[in-house]
Amino acid sequence: MRGSMVLVTGACLVASVAALADDAWQAVKTTSEGIALSRRPGRTSGFHDLRLEARSSANPERLATRVWGTFLEARPPVRQRDFLVRGSDEIVFHDHIKVSVVSDREYTLRIRHLRDGDVHRLVFGTAPELGPPPTDGFVTIPIVQGAWEFRPDGTGVAITYTVYSEPGGSVPAFLVRGAQVDEALENMRHALALAGGGE
Repeated sequence: MRGSMVLVTGACLVASVAALADDAWQAVKTTSEGIALSRRPGRTSGFHDLRLEARSSANPERLATRVWGTFLEARPPVRQRDFLVRGSDEIVFHDHIKVSVVSDREYTLRIRHLRDGDVHRLVFGTAPELGPPPTDGFVTIPIVQGAWEFRPDGTGVAITYTVYSEPGGSVPAFLVRGAQVDEALENMRHALALAGGGE
């Protein structure tokens, strides 16, 4: 959601990762805001598929719409965002990202708003086939995938955010794992702020 190199905000999980059983998830921690973080092995050794869960008293549809709106904003470190598709239920854009220390990154991301009754899902994933050819001087981020799910839960909404990403290039997993977790938590906190807080 924030568009950084490590997660890029924030999409459907890769088939090999999605095939893992739910018991493959391992609890990592629960924050003071009530955000439960768990993880499981990703498609590449050393990287993790992350899952964050929280609850809010917000209306599920309204919150889904607000989170959807965050994809329409390009925030640093994104220095250029070009929209290729900008519909009510699908967005495709190409980002150029300014990164310190390592080479600048780029990727094309597709986001879809899916509805199943009162359940809303924002599914996102890199889609290089929909974007321009690689740019000289930039490293293409090979994969960012995950989803936001907003499910009615009593008088509020149960929020689940899953994300998996790899930065590309020669950056080893151990250098980015902590930043990936930090950004995933930041994204969930931002969603809770849009909702007016968690419970």
